[in-house]
Amino acid sequence: MLKVMIAEDDLMMADMLEDVLVEGGYEVCGIARTVEKGVELGERHQPDLAVLDLRLAGGGLGTEIATRLNRRGQLGVLYATGNIGHMGLTKADGEACLGKPYRPEDVVRALKIVEEIVNTGEASRPFPKSFYVLERPPPSDKLPDSGNGESAEIRRLRRQQAALAGFGSFALGEPDLGKVLTEAARVCAESLEVPFCKVCRYRSDENDLLVEAGVGWHQGVIGHVVSEANESSPQGRAFVTGEPVICGDLRTDASYVLPAFYADHGIVSTVDVVIKKEGQPYGILEIDNPEQHDYDDHDIVFLTGFANVLAEAVNTSKRNAVLQSAVNRMKDMLADRDRLLAAKSVALNEKNRLLLEENRLLEEKNVLAQELQHRVRNNLQLVYGMLSKQLQATTDEAGKEGIGAIARRVMTLAQVYDHLLGTGLRRTIDFGNYLTSLCESFQVLETVAHPEVRLTCHCEPVMLDLDTVTALGLVVAELIANSYHHAFPDGTGTITVSLVRGNPDKDATLVFSDDGVGFIDAGDSKRHGLGLVRRLMEQVDGLVTLRSDHGTEWTLRFPVETTPSVATSPTEPMPASSPLRKGRKAATTVPPRPSRRPKRSGVT
Repeated sequence: MLKVMIAEDDLMMADMLEDVLVEGGYEVCGIARTVEKGVELGERHQPDLAVLDLRLAGGGLGTEIATRLNRRGQLGVLYATGNIGHMGLTKADGEACLGKPYRPEDVVRALKIVEEIVNTGEASRPFPKSFYVLERPPPSDKLPDSGNGESAEIRRLRRQQAALAGFGSFALGEPDLGKVLTEAARVCAESLEVPFCKVCRYRSDENDLLVEAGVGWHQGVIGHVVSEANESSPQGRAFVTGEPVICGDLRTDASYVLPAFYADHGIVSTVDVVIKKEGQPYGILEIDNPEQHDYDDHDIVFLTGFANVLAEAVNTSKRNAVLQSAVNRMKDMLADRDRLLAAKSVALNEKNRLLLEENRLLEEKNVLAQELQHRVRNNLQLVYGMLSKQLQATTDEAGKEGIGAIARRVMTLAQVYDHLLGTGLRRTIDFGNYLTSLCESFQVLETVAHPEVRLTCHCEPVMLDLDTVTALGLVVAELIANSYHHAFPDGTGTITVSLVRGNPDKDATLVFSDDGVGFIDAGDSKRHGLGLVRRLMEQVDGLVTLRSDHGTEWTLRFPVETTPSVATSPTEPMPASSPLRKGRKAATTVPPRPSRRPKRSGVT
């Protein structure tokens, strides 16, 4: 039985994935949430395969685990992530990638394909949805005939078009201009099947072209070698004329006085295009071939497309530099003003606080732009996975139809949620308001089926991060649904939810109770009953106690990180309800006393 390690920052999703892999015939040797834990797990157990999320807890990347484990020829790596397309994964990083959301059977099939790649170097089809193999495309002259009359030239153009589109996505998301230039040289060289490519930057003071980035060149070329910006070299001629320059054979062209590095690398054929930007051109993009080759207009169009993307990247980098300079100047001006207006310390302190708050919000927004898609996809994947497991266990046709409809809706949300994201987002939200809204939604939903069951909610404002709110929301929803469906066989009763801040505000207590028949845990599953509640509370570093003598009472205590102040007035209780008494202490878990009515089984 092959051993598999999992690196996933979401514990609930990792547990679900572990169950799927065990059912698929694999031995899961452990779960890690960070890069360091993943490396430690891999070195201790020496797994055969690894399922890695790209973004891990603490800001680490799953690719770091594969690199540090020295995985070549030893560890088959499958990336299961919602960040497909946002990072340039290659076969040096792993064998394959599977996009979230995915079905349970898809991840098992994906691992089977990874096994084949490790053992044979081949990947048999069919592939699961959003699955692709991390490997470079073969040269155009070695591509098999498609069988539909498509020529090798058309296939070459298709490959170049795909390379240009992929590079465009990379360039728009990469703030480091140096990395963009180097990646452009690599992709151009690979697409045109040449060993050398370079990007030259024009220096107006020296009137020359400096090799700024490239691939294939000997050490000491990039960042050091220059050529005059005149018609004595191919790149100089392209820069001066502003037109592409093709040289099929430098050995027979006596019009050039070439720099020495051309001979050092045996360059015979070159193609140069201008990188145009706002104002004066940035420089030249050149491919170099040690063999004689006749390039055509298609190659010029391809390189010009790359040069245009590079030009926009240069313009963006310049605008960012100007903006950063303006921000720095503004900070200097504010510091000078603060020194001059020291007598007005109260007003200045308030202004400084607002400026710091503005900077903090800008930083948060940048972080959210990178993390929000990852978080939402994880949560939707978690819901979809639970529905899929329940669908497999359901034999009733009507039940299957209902669960299947819900699963389809969750998948639809995964496709459209980007259109629902607003602006001004924060990393923390008021859990009290969220909990009140959740209770109101349940009351509306259950009124028809349970008209005589009252749900009351009294919550103080407590600011929590998104992960904690998600976990606690799942707990409360599970408990409310269980009480509605199992606690009141005679159809009459009361459910009470309260949230109280601790003193000092370092923790909070959530008390859930009903006056029903009492509760008996049905088992220790990680996703049902008391096991589910404890697993979710473990994820937020909280404690849970259960008392079930007269009715049921759950007391959930969890830490609260220090956050900026919020509204001081507590959330109003819902209508037609009596507020829960404050100062109530959490009960320890004790054996349930006999009840007049039979108790219900674990949370469903």
